[in-house]
Amino acid sequence: MRDFCGILVLVLAWVACIPLAFASFWLAVVVYLALVVLFLFNAIQTVPADPPHKAILVFMGKRQEVVLDEGWNYVPLYPWVFSFVLVKVEKVNDDLKPQEVMTPDNAKLSVSESITWVPGIKNEPRSFITFLNSGGEKGVQKIIYDMAEDRTKTWARSNKEGPAGWEEAQALKDDVHGVLAKALLGTAIEAIDDPDPDNPVPTATWMRFFDSPQSEPTKYDANPRNGWAFKGLDSTGNVIWNWDGLRAKFNAYPVAARTLLMRQISERRERIKEIREGRGTFPNESLGITILRFTVNEVKLIGAVADAAEKKEKENRERDAEKVEIKNVSERAAELMAAHPSLTSAQAFEIVQTERGKIAKTIVAVSGAKTDGGSDLLGAAGIVKGKTP
Repeated sequence: MRDFCGILVLVLAWVACIPLAFASFWLAVVVYLALVVLFLFNAIQTVPADPPHKAILVFMGKRQEVVLDEGWNYVPLYPWVFSFVLVKVEKVNDDLKPQEVMTPDNAKLSVSESITWVPGIKNEPRSFITFLNSGGEKGVQKIIYDMAEDRTKTWARSNKEGPAGWEEAQALKDDVHGVLAKALLGTAIEAIDDPDPDNPVPTATWMRFFDSPQSEPTKYDANPRNGWAFKGLDSTGNVIWNWDGLRAKFNAYPVAARTLLMRQISERRERIKEIREGRGTFPNESLGITILRFTVNEVKLIGAVADAAEKKEKENRERDAEKVEIKNVSERAAELMAAHPSLTSAQAFEIVQTERGKIAKTIVAVSGAKTDGGSDLLGAAGIVKGKTP
């Protein structure tokens, strides 16, 4: 179209110069060449390279599926017949605003993500028009945030792919990453063909099953109605689990179906790893962009439940520290009693507490009794006096 327009203009210019040729041939040539120079001067337009841009060609006010690269471009009769719309194509790095979601046990979580993308899809000129129709950079940013927020809320409340409670949610960061990546990438990630479509197993459950080593099943995975996994406590209170039910279900599939499922799960895991590490290019045709990286940065407990959990964790740490302290004191007292049989347990504990600075004492050295450091043993039977400060 542009070439035809250029040829037409040059022909019309020559026709316009014909009357001049009857008066002066060389005058007609000079005028014609001047018109050609003016035409070319107008037709050569620059698409800026810093920052990097591409441009969508516009013909008679309508955007065309033609992409102009940075540098000089041929745009005849600019801007009356042909023009262009600039699109900045440098990478966009977005740290999405943290989304607050509620888990089934009504705990509040804050989920934060970051994404890197560029406008357009390679070898698809129409993708730039789609990008512009999506509102350009600002519009795409808002759509991405809305998509992530909606999918995160759905995941957090789902009784299948989501967590049973806040404790499980904090351990499922990889799951929410996979769910959001699939929502953003759409057809760029191959769908999973479940061999039993009438009783499908969630993709997240298959991914936990095929993990190496296998991941612990969630509460939903271990629901007896599903029969996929077992999860419980042993006689000492430790969590025990297995995937015997899902393994039996998987082994009952035809060999071809098992092979296909394993391949698809493996490829899904690799694609999610690639997008997390920024090693791939993932087109999003609905937005007209290419996603380069997507990462779930944090799944954090907030609100009153977070305060209660932090308090409980602090109490557990203090209790563990007390256990270690008691163990160390007991071991030191046992060492003293073994080295000096005349000491009673009460006296040995009193000496250890004195050594640790827990009590202040007026002490008398007993000849021959030595501490590990070489000083006289403190407070042999009945001669250690003082009081706790």
